[in-house]
Amino acid sequence: MLETTRQDTRFAARTLWRNPGFTVAAVVVVALGIGAVSAIFTATNAFLFRPLPFADADRLVMLYETNREFGWEDAHAAPANVLDWRDQVASFDDIAQYSEFIDEVTYIRDGEPTLLSVAAVSGNFFDVLGVRPAVGRGFLWDETWEGSDDKVVLSHGLWLSMFGGDPDAVGTLVELGGTTVEVVGVAPEGFRFPSDAVQLWTPFGWARESREATWFRRAHFTRPVARLAPGADPATADAELQAVVRRLQRDFPDTNSVMGAGFAPLRDFLVKEVRAPLRLLLGAVALLLVLACTNVANLMLVRASDRRREVALRFALGAGRGRVAGQMLVESLMVALAGGLLGLGLAWIGVRGMAGLTELGIDGATGVALDHRVLLFTLAAAIVSGILFGVIPALWASGEGVGLTLKDGSRGGTVGRGGLRLVRTLVTAEVALALLLVVGAGHMLRTFDSLRRVDPGFRTEGAMAVRITAPSARYPDRDQVLAFWDRLEEALEGRPGIQRAGLVGQLPLAGTSWSSQFQAEGWPPDRVGFEILHRRADPGYFAALGIPLVRGRLFEGTDGSDDPLVVVINETFAAEHFPGEDPVGQKIAYDRAADESSVWYEIVGIVGDQAQTTPREPVRAEVFENRDQDWARTSWIVVRTSLDFDATLSTVQATLEELDPLIPVAQARALREVWRQSMAREEFILTLLGLFGAVALLLASVGVYGVTAQAARRHTREIGIRMALGAESADILRMVMGQNLVVVGVGLGVGLVAAWASMRMLSSFLFGIAPNDPPTLAVVVVVLGGIALLAGYVPARRATRVDPVESIRVE
Repeated sequence: MLETTRQDTRFAARTLWRNPGFTVAAVVVVALGIGAVSAIFTATNAFLFRPLPFADADRLVMLYETNREFGWEDAHAAPANVLDWRDQVASFDDIAQYSEFIDEVTYIRDGEPTLLSVAAVSGNFFDVLGVRPAVGRGFLWDETWEGSDDKVVLSHGLWLSMFGGDPDAVGTLVELGGTTVEVVGVAPEGFRFPSDAVQLWTPFGWARESREATWFRRAHFTRPVARLAPGADPATADAELQAVVRRLQRDFPDTNSVMGAGFAPLRDFLVKEVRAPLRLLLGAVALLLVLACTNVANLMLVRASDRRREVALRFALGAGRGRVAGQMLVESLMVALAGGLLGLGLAWIGVRGMAGLTELGIDGATGVALDHRVLLFTLAAAIVSGILFGVIPALWASGEGVGLTLKDGSRGGTVGRGGLRLVRTLVTAEVALALLLVVGAGHMLRTFDSLRRVDPGFRTEGAMAVRITAPSARYPDRDQVLAFWDRLEEALEGRPGIQRAGLVGQLPLAGTSWSSQFQAEGWPPDRVGFEILHRRADPGYFAALGIPLVRGRLFEGTDGSDDPLVVVINETFAAEHFPGEDPVGQKIAYDRAADESSVWYEIVGIVGDQAQTTPREPVRAEVFENRDQDWARTSWIVVRTSLDFDATLSTVQATLEELDPLIPVAQARALREVWRQSMAREEFILTLLGLFGAVALLLASVGVYGVTAQAARRHTREIGIRMALGAESADILRMVMGQNLVVVGVGLGVGLVAAWASMRMLSSFLFGIAPNDPPTLAVVVVVLGGIALLAGYVPARRATRVDPVESIRVE
């Protein structure tokens, strides 16, 4: 057996070496398919299969809260509720909390300010995750509370850059944001949870009395992660959790009457946003690989027909069907393995481009890399591919196909009648698979175009935003912070090229600060407005982005902290909650049931709607608080400018340098880029599907060209006789193209049926288009059919130039 395999391998290598054109074409086609599928599998492996870098990660779960009135399914949790879960759910070994809202602190080094990203966590954060610091220690549970937030754990990278990797850094006092903190530990290399951006961690520093405060149970802003106790059953843990939830609903009806809770394995929760896109792309490249295998099977089939004399001779010398088929399968596997090796190189190039995954909002995309799982997958894909595209030609060549071809008496390199039927069947499959991929790309193209046509409600061109923090050490109170914002806006508007400047808490299409219920003055107690969004802003923000004032007024300088609180609402708020009436002058409170303790805000104006999260999400009711009354240290400054991005950024930095040289720009973004980023997932999927569709078109065209050429060669004698009897070139062209039309038409029909059945799987990615959009299907059919027929026209046209005498002599 071993000797037979060795002989077949040597023979296959010599055969492939003597036919470089066929070998190169087959290897390249296989490499395209395997390279694409391996690249996408690399990302899938990194996010869905690679173990989390935590001890006993399978015991880690992410908890979340639900709210049937707000439609929350896996929302952030209220800290007080989580503390009760920690005390009362025995199946959880422990529960930690962390904030996903990464903050920045200023670090002054050699007189230069640098912003560091910091995550706030509970004291048991590292213990629950099972992460052992590389140097020093993590936090202690008691350090969750006020008085211990002067301690930090550094990321491994920050430790190297700040202290050169010195172990004596532990215990060092460092000034961050004007506050002196103690370095108590260094995280292990590569640990950046909960975000790739995190450079250091600090305890929450909550006041102990907060646990009894209503706001601590009303505000939902932490992510709880729990470790199941040894031997604990998830079903039991869930039953215990639901029992605590019911108690909290009963004991705290004002905040918990409609709040629920649940949990999911940590990995499942972390990858929930990326799972669907990756599965879609993995399915698409699987189709592409099957198409590539079909194409190579055609090449192998034609190759087998050219070797019919060789195969017939081997039969005559006593070789059995199994030996002949086995030898041809060895050739197929050699082609597949060579294609797999080349495909691995293409996959590596593709993985370098996986930085696009970060635009899907996927942390950890920088960890996408080839590893042993990818290598094993590529090897398996190559072997399976070799079998797939080798088995049909091997069976045909070792069976009656060769005999039938010899009976035909053909001496040319043509596929016999049976082989030609196989070739046509395979090309039909190629056209159908290509149509599936191109239809998917067409739907994503229409989706992307629909998203681009959405009016965001603000002007993106000529607008830029920078995020800035006024540190407490330099601006200790409200009045000083507000004075700084005033000076900055005034100074910016005095700069050449900058027309307006304004402040906003969160940029549109980048989320909002928070959400709540509300009551309007005079409403009956049972009438409640559900989940209005909140954003902090000033008049300059609306002017800088060209957001129109629909009714009433914007904030004014007289709306100070000692004056009545005022807000501006968007048009959706007015339409949903005050239909048929004028909300300007009405007062609202952010309570489920207003009472004497409620804080009332007067609605003074209505502005146009702005897109809030993504263009595909409908605009929701939103209220804008006055930044002079709802102030904060960190904000975005939006400017309307006639300068380009770099010039505007330089102008802002120069202005800051004059006002306060120790305040750096945390982040700078063009609003045009923010708008584009909101469609990044669709753009990424469109790019890949478009690439796969283009390759599919190329492979299908090659297949159609090949089958037409073979059909023309198969009918050479018939064509010669027809032409000798007076047939015109047009008649010959119609005959050959008619057969081609059948192959393409059947392929398009099968592809349309498959697309109709499968496109609904794409529905969650679509916008402004139905899963089986008739215009898209029609355009794809026309384009693919036209390209396929054009590919067949060239060999068909060549058949009309056959010399009748020579064609008859060929037989």
